[in-house]
Amino acid sequence: MSGIFGFVNLDGRPASPEEFQKMASAMSHWGPDGIGSVISANAAFGHALLIVTHESPYEKMPHHDTETDVLFTAAARLDNRDELCDLFGIPHPQRPTTPDGRLVWLAWRKWGREACRHIFGDWSFAAWDKKEKKLFLARDHMGNTGLYYYFKPPLVVFASSSEAVLSHSEVPRRLNELHLARRMIFDYSEETFFQTFWEDVNFLPASHFAHITDRGKQIEKYWRLEEAPPIRFASDDEYAEGFLEQFRRAVRVRLNSIRPVASTLSAGLDSSSVTALAAQELKKRNQPLVAYTSVPLYPCQHLFPGKITDEWPLAHEVAKLYDNIEHVPINAEEMTILDGIKKSLEITGEPQHAAINMFWIISMLQNAKARDFGVLLIGHLGNGSFSWNGGTNYVYCLFCKNQWRKGWRALHKYRKNANISFPRSIKSQLLRPLLKPTILRCRNFLHQENNLLYACPQPDFIKRMGLKNKSVILEGIDPLTERDLTIRQTGIIAGFFWPSIQAFHELEVRDPSADVHLVEYCMGVPDDQFFSSEGRRMLIRRAMNGLLPDCVRLNTLHGKQAADGLFRVVDQKSNIDYVLNHMETAAEVRKYVDVDAAKNLWQTVLSGNASSKNIGAFLRSISFANLVFPASSS
Repeated sequence: MSGIFGFVNLDGRPASPEEFQKMASAMSHWGPDGIGSVISANAAFGHALLIVTHESPYEKMPHHDTETDVLFTAAARLDNRDELCDLFGIPHPQRPTTPDGRLVWLAWRKWGREACRHIFGDWSFAAWDKKEKKLFLARDHMGNTGLYYYFKPPLVVFASSSEAVLSHSEVPRRLNELHLARRMIFDYSEETFFQTFWEDVNFLPASHFAHITDRGKQIEKYWRLEEAPPIRFASDDEYAEGFLEQFRRAVRVRLNSIRPVASTLSAGLDSSSVTALAAQELKKRNQPLVAYTSVPLYPCQHLFPGKITDEWPLAHEVAKLYDNIEHVPINAEEMTILDGIKKSLEITGEPQHAAINMFWIISMLQNAKARDFGVLLIGHLGNGSFSWNGGTNYVYCLFCKNQWRKGWRALHKYRKNANISFPRSIKSQLLRPLLKPTILRCRNFLHQENNLLYACPQPDFIKRMGLKNKSVILEGIDPLTERDLTIRQTGIIAGFFWPSIQAFHELEVRDPSADVHLVEYCMGVPDDQFFSSEGRRMLIRRAMNGLLPDCVRLNTLHGKQAADGLFRVVDQKSNIDYVLNHMETAAEVRKYVDVDAAKNLWQTVLSGNASSKNIGAFLRSISFANLVFPASSS
């Protein structure tokens, strides 16, 4: 996707062309189709152009409006183009040459800060009002774009990329130890949504905007998920029909591309549903769809009984339904797990939560770039939106709210669907969520269980940062809170990852499951549309009847991505031994990473007794070590 960048000297100093050029160089891979610039007095704004949509060749950003003396830049792919064109009176013959950035500017000119509530899609923008001496930064509802900024009066620097912000010579590259500690123990507290791994380089969260002047900054949230209006129909069929209408629209508006379109396709509901609807829509246009599925190199079903370790067979059943789908396996034979970790860190500047998946994701994106795809469709946010399971503690929370009658009905539905005895259903749905928080708190207190299994943090470092290396307690929370956490945590992980990774591969990663109106619809329908006597995730299962093969639509087994990770890691024994030796001899690494714990995990992996948690924690420790001391993964 295109990107934005720039800086403002709030004290009136002239903007340095040299500093702007440093930022432009850092944004070069964001703008293979050109870098736009406006340097005016004390401000310099830039735009890195990636041409994907039919209107993007006509994008002319940044924009300096001489009438209002506002400097403006935007990177945008809008869902509601037609609505905005109608509103602004743009004649139909001119619409094909009216780019999305222009529409964002018109929205800003008409509504100011309220523009954020009227534009939908993937977007971020910046506006410098010279008369008011105020900088405005804003980012889309669901965080599908990235926007970083540095503010130390009298300087403000912003960019779609943290590396571009750090490229300005007045922005220090100092490690933010507190943020590092939080991320190493998987502590996604409120501050985590605003901070980055670099001191004073902040991240503007999804659905937020910022006002910045020489007197300070003000950050506000302009949209809240929990405020979605309730939706009530008379029957399950009406809910499913309404959902499918919203889902089709969310997919359709994300197919605007002058280059071919691809999608991810697993055995799960999210990506398979996105792929099926995209194939249907592209078929109307006589266009193909390439669907990528990650496949293992090694047989590994014995490692994960009850899970799907090779998603190709079920995914291929989806592909066979639509004759315009080309189904492509990605075994990532050419890329090691270490290569994937190192490459993702180089591109994004962030250690990744799913470090074990980086090898196949980057291999897939490299294939997509080589084939000149413009769009990759994903269903990353589906678990919190259209394929929500109704809540881990749905039954328990009904009883807590004194909804006994509804609770007993839900418990009966669960027992019937799971085909288990009544005592077992009581244990699973009532006793477990009641007792698990207490058990976890006791274990934390006794230090018998901690998040060393997340990324091997140095215990003294965590203690020095004033944090507790404790287990995350999710049991006992109500479905709304659980859903909010699911969406927010998934969103922040995606928000740091996808914007940079897609820019590097010169395409746009678009997520229909993160469509604002679709998410609001799913939030507005009753919980029992997701959890019923038929099972969980029932809204999408009903809606996709006839559009997905039943073996996929009704499947309740979970897929295991990178299931053969154990064998891939062991294959790299000599390289990993080399990395661990570097980690052990690097004081900077030992300051933050418990290298002994990482080495012990490595021995567990080599013994063949490692769980997926062991492998994940070990690889994250390498990723964090590479952040603080890059030579540790050479």
